[in-house]
Amino acid sequence: MLFSHYFCNIPSVLQQLTKLATGSTRFTISVGSFSNVKVSIPCMEEQTKIADFLSAIDDKIAHCQSELDGLEQWKKGLLQQMFC
Repeated sequence: MLFSHYFCNIPSVLQQLTKLATGSTRFTISVGSFSNVKVSIPCMEEQTKIADFLSAIDDKIAHCQSELDGLEQWKKGLLQQMFC
């Protein structure tokens, strides 16, 4: 996952974006204004820790999804046996 996908939800960044947004129905921000937004990025060591943590969660989700897929196949097999 990329940190940049989430930085717009950081309160300090969101506050800056709100101040820069123009429009009444659909809000926009010019490229020039957007490039002036200040974003605090964690040091590389902290980014690595975050990435490792999130990767571990992704691995756990993939493992659970695999187990769930297997159980769904088992369920289908049991249902087929019931009606044969």
